[in-house]
Amino acid sequence: MRHQAIYEVYSECTGIVDGVGAFGPDNELLEIDESLVTAKIAELKAAEPLRLLRQQRNQLLAATDWRMVADYPGANQTEWQTYRQALRDITTQTPSLDENGNLTGIIWPTPPND
Repeated sequence: MRHQAIYEVYSECTGIVDGVGAFGPDNELLEIDESLVTAKIAELKAAEPLRLLRQQRNQLLAATDWRMVADYPGANQTEWQTYRQALRDITTQTPSLDENGNLTGIIWPTPPND
């Protein structure tokens, strides 16, 4: 996460070598302000639960896209539309991560039966 923070704080950074430092576009060694990097790491950690929630939500939406085509043969398309809307609305919940990095505090909608 430190590398990601450095790349985000220092847009001119083109590479990082552990134990050496971060480098700019002309291979010059960049002067890194550790307080800025530490603050960015804290920001990224705070955003991680919502990022993971969106990632899982997007996978579930993608897996059900085919049910939204006009010629979907199922009689329960309205139920699938409701389910998919509940997935889109899930980001109003406040996720957190457990000690293993798994999402907690989320109530996932139940998909309709086929």
